[in-house]
Amino acid sequence: MPLVANELANAMMDQLDDAWLIVKGDPIPSPPGEDARIMFLAIARGLLVYMEQKQNDTIKTIALGGGSAVNVTSLDLNITSP
Repeated sequence: MPLVANELANAMMDQLDDAWLIVKGDPIPSPPGEDARIMFLAIARGLLVYMEQKQNDTIKTIALGGGSAVNVTSLDLNITSP
């Protein structure tokens, strides 16, 4: 499954109402507009670019199914930008 910036931005937009309510205690005053979407897309792209640049430093070991940890020598996060 590729990591796609648009999908990550959409997930952030989907969580905005709940996050606003939790932090502010009131519903978001108006629906987020295109500017918010652009901001979330920029954050998503920045995060994915950073992860791709650091992918071989990010995960050093992995344990599948509760087994012993296996060293990871190379990682490809399969990142796609819009």
